[in-house]
Parts: sequence; C-alpha cells; structure tokens
Amino acid sequence: MRISQKVTRKLITLALIVILSAIFAATAPSFLKLRNVQEILRVAAYTGIICVGVSFVLIGGGIDLSSGGIICFTGIIACRLAMLGLPWPVILLAAVVVGAACGFFNGWLITHFYLNDFITTLATGFVFSGFGLLVIAKEPNGTVMSQTITNRGFLVLGKHVGGFYYIVIAWILLTLVAWFIQTRTRYGLHTCATGSNAKSSEMSGVNVKRMKISTFTICGACCAIGAVFTVAYQQTAYLSLGSGMGFDAVAACVVGGVMLGGGKGDAVGAFLGAVFMTLVTNGMRKYGLDTSWQYVFEGAVILIAIMSDAGFAVFSARRLRALSEKNANEEALLEARAKGGGAQ
Repeated sequence: MRISQKVTRKLITLALIVILSAIFAATAPSFLKLRNVQEILRVAAYTGIICVGVSFVLIGGGIDLSSGGIICFTGIIACRLAMLGLPWPVILLAAVVVGAACGFFNGWLITHFYLNDFITTLATGFVFSGFGLLVIAKEPNGTVMSQTITNRGFLVLGKHVGGFYYIVIAWILLTLVAWFIQTRTRYGLHTCATGSNAKSSEMSGVNVKRMKISTFTICGACCAIGAVFTVAYQQTAYLSLGSGMGFDAVAACVVGGVMLGGGKGDAVGAFLGAVFMTLVTNGMRKYGLDTSWQYVFEGAVILIAIMSDAGFAVFSARRLRALSEKNANEEALLEARAKGGGAQ
C-alpha cells in the first residue's frame, strides 16, 4: 500500500510532536503541569485558527502575509467595541466582517490587477496595522491609551471550561469544518484545482478569480476570530498584536504538509503544524534559549519543506517517466509479438 506525500508529511509531523513532547517531559518537569499544557494549547489555538485561513490561501496557490495586520486591526476594533459594553456575539460578528473585508480587499487587488501575492499582502499588512493605529484609543495629546477591558460578557471568551480554553474548542471546530470543506466539497476540489493549475481550472469552468478572492476572505475572517479570542484573554489590545503572525502561520502550515505553490494539504495538517511550532517555542522558553532563534528555526523549516517538496516533485516526475517508458516498451513488445504471430 503506497502512502501519499500528504499523509507522509502529516505522519512525520505527528511523530515529531510525540518525540518533542517525550523529550520535554523527561527533561523539563514543569512541561506536563496542567497550566503549561493549557498554555501550549491556547497559544497553538491562536496560531492554529490563523492557519485554518492561511491553509485555504496556500492550497489555492496563493500566500498571505497580511495576517498580522488584520489581527491587529480587528483586535483593536474588538477592544473598542468591548469597552462600549456590547455583547460578545456582536463584537465577534463585527470583527469577522471587518477581517473578511480585509481579506476580500487582498484577493480583489491580487486578481484584478494581477499583482504578486507575496508583495501585495506584505504591503496591505502594514496598511491594516496603520488602520489599527487610527482606531486605537488615544490620549488628547495623541499618545496611545492603555485600556483594560472590563466587559465581563466579552471576557468570557478568554476563559476556559473543563480545562480547555474556549479558543481551543473554537480551533478544533474550525479545523473540522475546514477539513470537510477542503476534502469533501466541490469548493474544496476547485480550490485544489486552482492551486495545482489555474489555467487548466479556468478552462474547465472554474472561476479562478472568485476562488482566490474567497480564500483570502476566509483567511481574513479566521484572523479576526483568533484576534477576538486573544484580546478577550489578554483583556486589552495593542499595536504589536499579531506581529510576525504572517510568517508563523505560513511556517506552521508548511510543516503540516500544506504545500507552497498550492494544490496539496488540508486544515488537519495545518493543525499539526501549529501544535509542533508551539511546542518548539515553548521548549525554547523552558530551556532558557533566546526566542530570536524561533525565527531562525521557522526560516529553516520553510526552506527544508520547500526542498522536500521540490525533491518529491522531481522523484515523482522521474518515476512517472520511467513508468511511461516501461508501458511503452511493453506495448511495443506486445505489438511486435502480435505482428510476428500474424506473419506465421
């Protein structure tokens, strides 16, 4: 039984998670403490919810580095609305609408002006962060005001039940829904097709522009959801909220088998990638390592994943070529035998 590359990447990531957990549990006594496990899951859920949205973009053949800016903007909006005393469903809905609008803007720019995804989303990330600075509460002299949210109804989102933070529950539910959409629906099939070969998909009747815009819109909405839960936990919002999350989410997705370039991967792989990346960061802190090594590690992970995907593509192409040659030789041999038998 031949295991696909997608399944292999997931199994490797899962194995690494188990190995890292075993090492940390054996060498750092505090690793298995309930508080630490809860914190790992909470941080992983924050990254993981963003990864759910980013996975749609990557599978569709794009890349989104504006996640940090959208998180900052929607998180600050959620904070301002919470300070007004609005109920959490209204705040969550407002943030999701704004986040989805930001994602839609990304997709619209890229598809209608034929812009590069990487540069465009990198630029819009700064734009969205700037919007966050515009709407954040300020003192009369213009300095940013430090606000603590006292809206108890909203702060419930930052709490936990039965040892699980609400953000973790939301992460699991979103992952399952996204996995179903990506692997069991026509939309998911069209997303993969768009990422694999956009021109062929368009010739087959797929509206590629609409598909790409929708993936960026989903990504923006997921960023907003992650931002709302995080603001509720921290009881405030600040301008550095979401900083670096664009690269973190892409790295986690790639680790989980979501291929850069599109066409392969799903939300379950992104889920595993988020857990793995969070474990590494947590382990660095446990051992007292400088967290700046996290960026070195993330860059190395992306490079290794790209090299792995490239190597697998070359291997698959060679294997397919060899199989085609073998079939051609067999057909030629059968044809020669048939001619020889007819001549007799």
